[in-house]
Amino acid sequence: MSRVYKKPLYRPVPENATIIQGNDGKNYACWNNGNREIKSEIVESKNGRRIVTESEFYIARFTDANGRFRERSTGCRDQRTAEHKLNTWLQEIEKVKSGILSQEEFEISKRISDTIEDQIPHFEEYLKAKSASARYIKMTIDKIKKICKVCNFKVMAEMNGMILLRWLNKQVAAGMGARARNNYREVMVNFSNWAVDNKSLAVNPFTKIPKAREASDRRHERRALSVTEIVRLLKAAEERPLHELTLIRVGTRKGRNEAKVREEVKEQAKRIGWERKLIYATLIYTGLRKNELASITVGQVFLEEEIPYIALAAKDEKSRRGATLPLHPELTEHLRQWLTLKGNGSPKEKLFYVPYNLCHNMTCDLKYAGIEKRDVLNRVVDVHALRHTHATLLAKRGVSPTVAKDSMRHANMRETMGIYTHLEIQDVAEGINRIPGFLNENKKENEK
Repeated sequence: MSRVYKKPLYRPVPENATIIQGNDGKNYACWNNGNREIKSEIVESKNGRRIVTESEFYIARFTDANGRFRERSTGCRDQRTAEHKLNTWLQEIEKVKSGILSQEEFEISKRISDTIEDQIPHFEEYLKAKSASARYIKMTIDKIKKICKVCNFKVMAEMNGMILLRWLNKQVAAGMGARARNNYREVMVNFSNWAVDNKSLAVNPFTKIPKAREASDRRHERRALSVTEIVRLLKAAEERPLHELTLIRVGTRKGRNEAKVREEVKEQAKRIGWERKLIYATLIYTGLRKNELASITVGQVFLEEEIPYIALAAKDEKSRRGATLPLHPELTEHLRQWLTLKGNGSPKEKLFYVPYNLCHNMTCDLKYAGIEKRDVLNRVVDVHALRHTHATLLAKRGVSPTVAKDSMRHANMRETMGIYTHLEIQDVAEGINRIPGFLNENKKENEK
């Protein structure tokens, strides 16, 4: 027998309630809730006196397709609406029994009305189980919430590809780049794929949204540093902290490095400069990302091996695979001196203090070194450009693309050669000039 009803709820008697006896001989609690007076019956239970109230929404009671007894909230305050929803469920159950609707389709039909807000915490747990970084999880969840708000998606069934596509097109018209647009698309595709696997959706509504062509719309194209620029940058990184410390900024001696500073403070500035120089050098020599370098501890640096290397843990790498990074002899020697200065440190101590605002520091170092942050083609030099420099240096030295791909720890060679390798016209010219000459061969033959 199926029906809808409001479930009785038993709660403690409010402290400000007045107890009265009704004409039916039962006790009632009366209290004010704002401007409204509430009256509720009092019953005795094993936990003491309780008031009896009804649930806010109607509950449906029915038997499912497997013959099991079910109680499910309709989410309706109106009895007629609740009865209509119950009849819809009963019709679906009959379809399952008759074979018109599969059990899987029935499960999806039950969950497709779930709110997105309720599903997001489960998706977040799924991302954590995949060992996604906390930064990636926060970025993903924030973008899902933003899209659901601007597109007015409240329940899973309301997610619509055309609505999202229209919003993305408006953002592109307002100046959004292709990469940012694709990131929003990717987030919703991944969320919906999870929902399909979790039987909260029948199909993914966002897979047919086309990707934008990032190659033709790069808003933040980086460039690699030349060897001369690298030398100037490292010199600037080492000198600037002490320069800034001793620089006189006001008065008749403004601009001179004559400020009186204690020797121990000067030594500290020199150490900061040396550390920043080593940070830049390590990023260039190894191709590490900034966050990956920040995770490296003293115990992950092996300088006394036949081939010195840094062991990058899987949990700290972007691809979550882990890596062994061989070290250049020059970098090995400087790291050995750095560890000696640190007193070799405990294995769990960080190799470098990589500041959060390293990008700002590098901008100042570039200015001090006389290196333009953006060139005439609007290509930028930032911390991640040092990784581009690593790939470009390998290519210029004739290192095979396969080795370069492994050094960059990329999944495919296209990314290494197409995005991270920046060859200038003179590099291409040198390669072309290696082609043997043949235009004058006929002339030489005729002269004979």
